[in-house]
Amino acid sequence: MIKIKGLTAKVEAHRLYNVPGRIFQIESKADRRNPKQIAEKYLKKIAPDLKIAPDLSELKFEQVKKSVLGSHVLYQQYHKRKQISGAWIRVDIDKKGRVYNVQNDLIPSEVVTDSEKVRELKRGAAVAPTSTLSRRAAIQFVQRAVANVNGKRSNVLKSELLYYVHNGVPVLSWKIVVEFRRPKKNVKGKSEPAEWKLYLNAKSGAILSKINLLKHSSGKGKVFDPNPVVTLNDTALNDKSIIPNNAYTEVALAGIMSNGYLDGPYVTTRTTKKRVKKKDLQFIFTRKDRAFKEVMAYYHIHRVQEYIQSLGFDNVLNHPIPVNIDGQKDDNSHYSPTNKDLTFGTGGIDDAEDAEIILHEYGHAIQDNQVPGFGEMPEGGAMGEGFGDFLAGSFFADHKPKSMRPTVGNWDATAYSNEKPPFLRRLDSKKKYPRNLTGEVHDDGEIWSACLWELRSALGRKTADKLIIAHHFLLTRSAIFKDGANALITADGNLNGGRNEKTIKKIFVTRGIL
Repeated sequence: MIKIKGLTAKVEAHRLYNVPGRIFQIESKADRRNPKQIAEKYLKKIAPDLKIAPDLSELKFEQVKKSVLGSHVLYQQYHKRKQISGAWIRVDIDKKGRVYNVQNDLIPSEVVTDSEKVRELKRGAAVAPTSTLSRRAAIQFVQRAVANVNGKRSNVLKSELLYYVHNGVPVLSWKIVVEFRRPKKNVKGKSEPAEWKLYLNAKSGAILSKINLLKHSSGKGKVFDPNPVVTLNDTALNDKSIIPNNAYTEVALAGIMSNGYLDGPYVTTRTTKKRVKKKDLQFIFTRKDRAFKEVMAYYHIHRVQEYIQSLGFDNVLNHPIPVNIDGQKDDNSHYSPTNKDLTFGTGGIDDAEDAEIILHEYGHAIQDNQVPGFGEMPEGGAMGEGFGDFLAGSFFADHKPKSMRPTVGNWDATAYSNEKPPFLRRLDSKKKYPRNLTGEVHDDGEIWSACLWELRSALGRKTADKLIIAHHFLLTRSAIFKDGANALITADGNLNGGRNEKTIKKIFVTRGIL
């Protein structure tokens, strides 16, 4: 633990630098000033410990983001008037104006200066480039890097010379955002756009990072809710079974656009090839129809997003996520943090036929929306899988037979599980940390999901769901199990006055995480 003189709080060290990485359980007084003023005063107080300029001259205010936890004030770090991408600090302030949490990913001034000196020394070596690529040259590098995917016609939307943090060191880089028009035509005969953001070393032209940015009415549909194994309480069903009519539920499809496609405020099936179109918005299908899976994806994602908003979150993935209902032929599905879309597989039981599989994948999208790039560490990846399982399990548990409540994927699992009931994974695992870690994110995710499931049992569904979604705001992309546990405690202090702290600690201590 790192200590900060004159500050009553707990402090965790940054993983790369000898400075505070997280400051939490902070004792501070209420303040009526605006969040930006409160944050600036606090940062000046702790600047020496963060090893940045006391006058905050390296920082530039970015935004104040509101959530159910209060205000989150973000600052970006700069060097020589150029942005250091990924170097930021966030000050979390409750609704009474009290600073309760600080997350620091700034680079200490001495590291920036030292790395600059090293680069200056290397310029004398014959192998080191001595000049900075021009904007035109950088764009040409970018075009060559992505032309094989997107075609040749391009339009540069943005170019900026900045510092990109690569392996912990700021590297002078070009950020290029470019739009490509693909030669392939869509069903309307128009070329489909793609937007890429790339960072390339401003000296060598090496690509350091490449990211794809291209991220109503009411109809009727027929769905499984969540699947026939649960609805009929029949564990003998399989892919070849004749599914009776009473396994289906007719539902209202809220928010559908009047274009006849399954496009709405929270989900769109536009990435599904040859997707269904119904001008009358009557999407009444059964599983023998391919379009049934489109209806499943639309309905269940829309309803879980409405539930999330009912908990007080109006800025968590509150936009349409693209869904491809059969983009994989194997028994697997995925969320792409690059393309910001969902793709479902058709091996065994088609994944988009099971609402719990749909919600599991949507869980990954939720985390990535709250913490872009979440899951860089193996334990973070396991937290992602565990949260996806928990989201699906918690949402449907109260409508499932008792034996199936702590399990997920009961319909999908009929293709490979010999258990009764069949399941993909359990939420009531007895696994403990760290002895039961295997290094496989789905297996290790059962440790995390079991902790969340215990929280649900102890606190009730809505309290636990709100707390669990809220704590993501306090994490970083490199979070591990311990960070998640501490963030839950911090979030509970903010939302519930800390009344559940003992319960949370007991769960995570028993599991070996705290």
